[in-house]
Amino acid sequence: MTRRLPIVTFVLCCVIGSFTRLSAQITGELPPPPDTLIVFTSPRPLLENDGETKAATTAMGLDLLFSGSGWGVGGFYQHILSRDLTAFFHLAISGRRNTDEFENAWFGPVPVVSNKVNRLFMVPMTVGLQYRLFSESLQDSFRPFVSGGIGPTVILATPYIRDGLYYEFFNSFGYATTYVRPGGFIGFGSFFGSIGAGSLIGVQIRYYTIPFGGNGLESVKGSPINDFGGVFLSLTVGSAY
Repeated sequence: MTRRLPIVTFVLCCVIGSFTRLSAQITGELPPPPDTLIVFTSPRPLLENDGETKAATTAMGLDLLFSGSGWGVGGFYQHILSRDLTAFFHLAISGRRNTDEFENAWFGPVPVVSNKVNRLFMVPMTVGLQYRLFSESLQDSFRPFVSGGIGPTVILATPYIRDGLYYEFFNSFGYATTYVRPGGFIGFGSFFGSIGAGSLIGVQIRYYTIPFGGNGLESVKGSPINDFGGVFLSLTVGSAY
């Protein structure tokens, strides 16, 4: 046992000396910095956001139209050409009548409009341009614009009372007469909300001019309509992408 003690002592001295040598400080070298938290920054954000919402370039949707002749519906497709200029196609259908048409007389069991001879409908198809106003000074959530378009309008006349005979609404389309006339409109309105992809809401006032020519077309006997245009208020609901 006494012979083994120098060997054990030698091994312990070697182990202690190796640890001491690992932690020894070299003369003239600065001591190692204390432990600290290292934060790695990604070269690009996890969520890319440059502060701006990418504007949608295309939109389509529906219009609900109101005029002195009643209400109508329409659809549109538009595409942005530049920051402020947009091209569009619009199709609508609406009734057309004299403003004083009321069911105020009775002929047999059916209430009818006195002296009415035709039910009239118009289907304007227009292509045009829309220019955004004050884009540099107003926020994108309020985008006023002016617009204008031209195109053909299909005018449909179905008989109401002819030769003393009253025609039911759907039955009268079998005796319809069709006309095509050129027309156009100018308008003013605004879209609301984000310019990015998503829902699109807007309002617009349009003034159509659709001259019929000749002696016009009668809705009420003796009171022909010479221009199928007029003021239309539209409410727009659509989708931009």
